[in-house]
Amino acid sequence: MHVPRSQALETLARDGCRLRTQWHFDWPEVVQQTVHRVRWDESVPQSPLMAALIGGASSGKSTVFNNLLGGRSVSRIAAKGHTTLGPIAAVHERHRDNLEHWLHEGLAFPGFLPEFIDLDADGAGSPDGWRVAYHHDDALADVWLFDLPDFTSRRAEQEGDVALSLLPWFDQLIVLIDHERWFDRQSISPLREASSRLAQERFVLFNRTIEGELSEADRRRLAEQADRLRAAAFSILDFRRGRGLVRFAPGTLDPVLAFFARERPSRRKALYRRLAEAANAVLNQNEERKARLKQLGESVRHAATRTVPDARSCLHAIMTAEERRQVEPFSRILRLGDTRAWLSRQTDRLTETLGRIPLMGAVFPRNERAADSDGKVVDRGALVAAFVESVLRRQTYEINRIVQGSAFWDELRRWTGLFPLPRTWPGTAPLRSEVQVVTADIDRALAAWLAKVDAECRGLSPHVRGAIGVGGVALAIALIAAPGPVAALTLVTAKTAVGAALGELLTATGAGALLAKPMGRALALMEENLLGTAEHRTVQKAASQLRSLLQRHAEALRAAVLAEAEAFVLSRDNSLGSALETLREERDDST
Repeated sequence: MHVPRSQALETLARDGCRLRTQWHFDWPEVVQQTVHRVRWDESVPQSPLMAALIGGASSGKSTVFNNLLGGRSVSRIAAKGHTTLGPIAAVHERHRDNLEHWLHEGLAFPGFLPEFIDLDADGAGSPDGWRVAYHHDDALADVWLFDLPDFTSRRAEQEGDVALSLLPWFDQLIVLIDHERWFDRQSISPLREASSRLAQERFVLFNRTIEGELSEADRRRLAEQADRLRAAAFSILDFRRGRGLVRFAPGTLDPVLAFFARERPSRRKALYRRLAEAANAVLNQNEERKARLKQLGESVRHAATRTVPDARSCLHAIMTAEERRQVEPFSRILRLGDTRAWLSRQTDRLTETLGRIPLMGAVFPRNERAADSDGKVVDRGALVAAFVESVLRRQTYEINRIVQGSAFWDELRRWTGLFPLPRTWPGTAPLRSEVQVVTADIDRALAAWLAKVDAECRGLSPHVRGAIGVGGVALAIALIAAPGPVAALTLVTAKTAVGAALGELLTATGAGALLAKPMGRALALMEENLLGTAEHRTVQKAASQLRSLLQRHAEALRAAVLAEAEAFVLSRDNSLGSALETLREERDDST
């Protein structure tokens, strides 16, 4: 969505830092300060010239700064280097009212707390603020002069970041290079690159801190060094004895004052180009994250679906040993072994997987009464609890594995060092309570269903009842009619499948021909009085409840990991995204 340029600047001035701190995009502080400077230019057409002294530690910045102000001790000078900690500004008294207005409007150096000091305050500054001293020197009437912290020393990393981040504000730079760095190209290359992108004019002051004659060859080399910095002009300061504030001879800094008086070209095009490049980089990075997020969403969705067993698997998994024994003949004939084999594979896989990762403990406490002498579980509650825990562990492990290995988090990890939060299964108390409710429902449903089947089959002859096994029939019907690894069956196809199974079972026992007529009656009874009855639907519903519990956990886990990832992607309707789009669209604007 396109928004006006002024609105885009206001949005980025207010919330642009969140692109870096919240979304972790490449939006450095120097770009944020460029936003503030452009907003300043839009609001203050007749802006004063802003000039800054910049250089390495002990290069003489504060000495030159104080001498430009008539030898006052505004900025602290000490034998030990790295004294200036934050920007110190000298502003002519005529700008007092305007500056206070601009500060009130949040236009002048927002994010840096202002503090007003005396001309002889001997201040060191602060990285999170800027000191302002008013003066009456008419030679600097239209110039806001800044003394900046060192940006080259490793010890000055924080303060150097402050100096470089404030660069967009300055129309001109006075670059101080001390004697030891006169011919060091590496010390000026980063500054030259950053300053050139901002269309800043540069004046180089080579500070002589070593006594002796300066050869003509050295002067030529210094001229070449200034040219490498693409400076408009340069000057060489004479050697001065003594420590502390040394006052220069009259006229020493006249070339600097003449540099301030030059007609300054407009930097607006360069500043907008810098913003457009940064906006384009963020939007491209966001599009890449969107694509990776989509891939992650598909992978997690498949994992969430894959790790939720169907209703038949749930029902089969929570049968007691006695129920499994009864249904075993039907399992062989109806290929219900597909379900059993599936469960066995998942159990083996889970056991192997969990053996490689540390576990935080079980969701459910062990029930020592859950196993009989043969090691078979006979307690329904323990069966359900163990089944739920095994599924939840697998879901959690699978989704964690996919998230941690995703291209989305790989990019974010390399760019920001961030890692996804490791997910764990739910707390024991709420889940245990829910499982207990589901277990009770399943118990009641199966008991009612078995009673229903038994009651309906009482009219059958003892031979038929004995041949088919009433309990096995009840459980087999419940399994056949439940959706599962074998294709889902309607009532009609379920009746056909049950009938075929019973026929095969009787044939296998040699009783098919003998019991053919009674068997027809049994099939009719199942179709009319068993399949689709309230008791039958209740069994299916109870099994579905257990599946729904597992599905809700998988969906909640999926939603949580995607929500965590989505927090690093700008949405389409985000105001910051719209502001970036406006700046990107106007990157070729020459106004």
